[in-house]
Amino acid sequence: MTYRNESAWIQPAAPAARTTQARSTAEYRALDAAHHIHPFSDMGALNRAGSRVIVKADGVYLWDSDGNKIIDGMAGLWCVNVGYGRKELADAAYRQIQELPFY
Repeated sequence: MTYRNESAWIQPAAPAARTTQARSTAEYRALDAAHHIHPFSDMGALNRAGSRVIVKADGVYLWDSDGNKIIDGMAGLWCVNVGYGRKELADAAYRQIQELPFY
């Protein structure tokens, strides 16, 4: 599929290959500390232990880079109230994005 730009036809780039965890937990924690603000966190504890690096999600559960399985109790308050890994929602989003990705 090609897309029309005002001045040229553009061929979309191939999707990037997915990797599971390209960096170590320590690298992700350093990036987090350098670039993110955690307004609802105990900053003393966060600075001592480092942030939790989430690597997987399914249903109501998250897994961190240390292998801990955690119930995501906060997700329902904001943006993941239907759970993670819902194929029917991903399929619906895909169909909508094919039809009208943005307006």
